[in-house]
Amino acid sequence: MLEEKEMHNHIHQHNSNNRRIFFAIILNFLICIVEIIGGILAGSLSLIADAFHNFSDGMAIFISYLARKIGMRSPDLKMTFGYKRAEILAALFNSSVIIVIAFFLFRESYFRLMSPQQISISLMIGVGFFGLIADLICVFLLHPESQHSLNIRSAYLHLLSDTLSSLTIVIAGILIYFYKIYYIDAILTVIIGSYILWQGYQVLKQSVMILMERVPIEIDINKIKNEIELIPNVNNLHHIHIWQINEDKILFEGHIKLKEDMKISEAEKIRERINNTLEKEFNILHPMIQLEFSYCNSEECLEES
Repeated sequence: MLEEKEMHNHIHQHNSNNRRIFFAIILNFLICIVEIIGGILAGSLSLIADAFHNFSDGMAIFISYLARKIGMRSPDLKMTFGYKRAEILAALFNSSVIIVIAFFLFRESYFRLMSPQQISISLMIGVGFFGLIADLICVFLLHPESQHSLNIRSAYLHLLSDTLSSLTIVIAGILIYFYKIYYIDAILTVIIGSYILWQGYQVLKQSVMILMERVPIEIDINKIKNEIELIPNVNNLHHIHIWQINEDKILFEGHIKLKEDMKISEAEKIRERINNTLEKEFNILHPMIQLEFSYCNSEECLEES
């Protein structure tokens, strides 16, 4: 009964988060439409440019949302591990785009420093403030889930970059208005671009490591081996493979050589104890254990599959 209640709460929370993400998508595309209309009526190229920036953010969130929906599909005969890696692929794509945007910001900053341009202060501050408020709402909507999902974090970084860009426009506009420091716009853009580049790189790195089936950074194979071999009647743990489907689900595969031949019912008790140790000590919820007495000729910790 308790498990059913927890499952119900989990589904409810998941649906609630999906609604927040969907609202952020709608809000971004609405901002895009408003800014395009406003840019055409005002003859402002910067407004139209910012509209397309918001359009790219909306597409990033949409990709993350779509990947999230695909990832919720149950395993089938063709995809026995399920579709959870769709979210990692979305995170990889979005973080790659973020890195490209960061370098684009560096490029534009360089040209601005080499050739300062006259700026319409009122338009600059007005556009920046409008974008800042709208982006802050979207950031607020996605922030809770970005702490738990690499996929959503990649979309969140798109919004964060846009929010910081809008903030830069407002701050730079104020400084230019009072102090006539026209190059401050380019300098602040480099600072924000550097932050976005670092954050995007972290998401990209984690996505690649998951897709390459790297051992999770918090997992120590030697510690696992030592803990398991302390269990009575366990002689050796070898042929170990540890990888992730997504940032939450850690998979484990290993061979356990027993100290003596025994009944299957007795061996199952040892397997259960191993599973409990892996879950409690290392948060591994999906172990695949092969028990043996004299099957393997090699007892190396690692061996190619």
